Amino acid sequence: MTRPELERKLAEIARQPNGGLFTDPTAEQAEIELALADLISDENGEIVLFNDSGFRTLALRTNAAVVAEGRAQSHVTAAGEDVSGFKFVRFDDGQTLYFEEGLHLTLASGAAPAAG
Repeated sequence: MTRPELERKLAEIARQPNGGLFTDPTAEQAEIELALADLISDENGEIVLFNDSGFRTLALRTNAAVVAEGRAQSHVTAAGEDVSGFKFVRFDDGQTLYFEEGLHLTLASGAAPAAG
């Protein structure tokens, strides 16, 4: 891929819903896919994903837009989980998802497809 093609592709990604912060249409297939709506948050709208299974890629389906992302400083959630140093994504619906380094998160619009 040439540099102009790459720049065009990055511009397309940036215009996608959710700001394109984590959306990468060229990325490998995610090992697991979850819907944000299926995850349980604490009383402050915080969700913590511990990657005990060792997955490298996670696709998260949501219609919520990303309003902030980064790395948590010193922070303990209302549920008592120390997420200091975890990556985080904050959504416009008030939820914040914390996840460990080493997990590549991709965002996809809409509900997860029905199993069947």
